[in-house]
Amino acid sequence: MPDERKKDRYALRADGPGWTVYELWSGNPAAVAGVPQTGLSEDDARHMAALLNAQSRRGDSSMRRRP
Repeated sequence: MPDERKKDRYALRADGPGWTVYELWSGNPAAVAGVPQTGLSEDDARHMAALLNAQSRRGDSSMRRRP
């Protein structure tokens, strides 16, 4: 597994109508602007996971959970 993948926070899984981008630590769907990333095409889900993982690796504070 490439070193970058070891640091991933988000991954994809198939769901009924498409694909879900989810947070590895919690298993919950990722939310962007309050919208759960579910029911996506596989290409869109892969793209969104890559964007979210890149943002997370940069330490973007908007990706941190709010208490």
